[in-house]
Parts: sequence; structure tokens; C-alpha cells
Amino acid sequence: MKTTYRLPLTQRTRLSLTLVGALVAVLAMSGCSFVQKQTSNAWSVSYEVTVVGEELNRLDAVSYLEAPSRGEDSETVDAGTVATSNLADDASKAVWSTTAMVTATQDSQVTATPGPGTTASCRILLDGTREIASETAARGEAVTCMATTPEFPTRN
Repeated sequence: MKTTYRLPLTQRTRLSLTLVGALVAVLAMSGCSFVQKQTSNAWSVSYEVTVVGEELNRLDAVSYLEAPSRGEDSETVDAGTVATSNLADDASKAVWSTTAMVTATQDSQVTATPGPGTTASCRILLDGTREIASETAARGEAVTCMATTPEFPTRN
């Protein structure tokens, strides 16, 4: 006859097993979150500000939203004062632009202030082609474009 001995579970052993189980559950959940963030869809967003008027060479107080990494919420990037570039086909206009990453269904926004006597317009483009926002401000006033990026189309 075979005798089996069972060691009694002490309170300390039970507590240790409970803590190990909780730690495994937390790690599993945070790992899933990490994987989800790394595989979230993100858009390439182009922010453009065009100026027309007396002072074409710069924009002040420029800021825009960008995700620090794929799957993250958008954060404000303060670009400060930026130089514009004259358009080759129209010397009366100049443009500043940048490209940023924005997670799908998150906010995108650009704001800029032109010099006095200058009018600013802005646009937000998805993947450099699809316009999702545009605005024109009064002469010398800040312009702001904002839009929530759409969900990615489902693939069949």
C-alpha cells in the first residue's frame, strides 16, 4: 500500500500563491495592452499652413498634435516660430508643412499665427492626399484646423 503525504498549506504559502497568481494576471493584461498599442492603426497626417499677404517668411506660435508612438494618444508639439517656403508657381504665397503620426480615431490639430497684414489658411491631410480639415482665419489672426482621424478601413 502506497502512502501519500500531504503537506499542510500554511497561511504564508497561501498568500504567496495568491500574490503569484495576481502578478501573472497583471502581466498578462499589460502584455496584451502593449501588443495592442504596437499593432494599432495610425495615419500619416500632413499639416499645412499657407500664408498670403505682407509677411510671408514666417509663422509664430505653431503647434500640432502627434502620437509619440503607434497606439498612443496625440500630444501637443510646440514648434514655436517656423520659416515658410515661397511657392514656386505663386510668389505671393508661402507654405509651412510637416508630417506627423496620429493613431486612428484620435485628434489631429494644427495652429499657427501669421504676421500682421497676413492671412493664414490650414489643412490637414491623411496620407498626404485626403483632406479632413481646412480653415482660413482673419488677417493677422491665428488659424486652427482640427479633426478626429477616422478608423482604418477593414480589409477583406
